[in-house]
Amino acid sequence: MRWLCLILFLSACIPIRDDVLQSYDGWRGTTTFTTQEREVFRGADGNGLMTARPVITLGPDGRAFGVFTNVRRRDANGPRIGRMTSGGQTLDYTAHDRLLTHCIDGCQPAEVGVVTLSETAFRLAAQTGLPLRVWGLRGRYNGTVPAEAFARVLAKVDDG
Repeated sequence: MRWLCLILFLSACIPIRDDVLQSYDGWRGTTTFTTQEREVFRGADGNGLMTARPVITLGPDGRAFGVFTNVRRRDANGPRIGRMTSGGQTLDYTAHDRLLTHCIDGCQPAEVGVVTLSETAFRLAAQTGLPLRVWGLRGRYNGTVPAEAFARVLAKVDDG
């Protein structure tokens, strides 16, 4: 029993990754707030993997809300995303690039992109999380971007 209490006490001292990353783009005059990537899907076959992170961008044109996504495969065929949905609703997804990433023991073909959200949808996701279903040519992925990640980014922007 004493060991259990000690372990619980020590685990309370471990810092949680609560850092919100902030970057400024002088060319565009925008500031971006996001978190570290969160793994939201790993396929049972070990080939598919999806990470995501919420993002808010502030700039001369106002605020933009979304989720950065990185879908990758551990085989020769890279992902080709056709659409992303949440709760049966098709999301506004834009692919930014297809590239080779995570080159430790060979490289993984990846498709990186962004899901654009309204401010209302982003604030709702800060309370409930955002379930994502990715429909691709070479696989389907299901995952949920955690509510706390949205809440952290939102709190940083709202607090100034």
